[in-house]
Amino acid sequence: MNEVERRSLARALLLLVVVSGLRWGWHRRPAALPVPEADAAPALLASTGERVAEEARRTRPLGSGERLDPNRAPAEELDRLPGIGPATAAAIVARRDSVGGFRTPGDLKRIPGIGPATVAKLEKHLAFPRPPGPTGRAGSRPAGPPVRVDVNRADEAGLQALPGVGPALAQRIVEARAVRPFRSLEDLLEVKGIGPATLERLRSLAVVGR
Repeated sequence: MNEVERRSLARALLLLVVVSGLRWGWHRRPAALPVPEADAAPALLASTGERVAEEARRTRPLGSGERLDPNRAPAEELDRLPGIGPATAAAIVARRDSVGGFRTPGDLKRIPGIGPATVAKLEKHLAFPRPPGPTGRAGSRPAGPPVRVDVNRADEAGLQALPGVGPALAQRIVEARAVRPFRSLEDLLEVKGIGPATLERLRSLAVVGR
């Protein structure tokens, strides 16, 4: 037996010993640890998917000429603005929900962490389609019931009047209804970018026309 044959035989014996040891260890292993119920897996995957989608919305760069309405955009959209992080975006939403909306970019200086330099960077990225809420001044029109937006008929500009709906999301809504018109507001959950929280904000302002 030459040197090459002896080495081959040694490797074969070593492999046999390793395999035998693994088989012995497998049969001696302790009982398997309990695993989460299978029913919990879809919920976990859905939760993870929604977090990933939200993070993608937060980090998506603003498009050319894209403007956000600070009185309607959700926190994950406001986070896309220059100089605005997650905490500041949440503070903008909290203030407009508790105290009232913003009429000019300068009003954002009431938010801790937003100064004149940040406002200057934000101005070209903000839109104020209409004053938020009733003014209460003499001669102003009385506030009536909100006009509901028909998600099956409104154009992209009309859809952007809804809270949390920007140009990209409005386009996805139009594309989705072109394939199959919405039968209920819950169908909007099939549109990428609309989760349960956004849907709840839309319930009092949107309608599904037949």
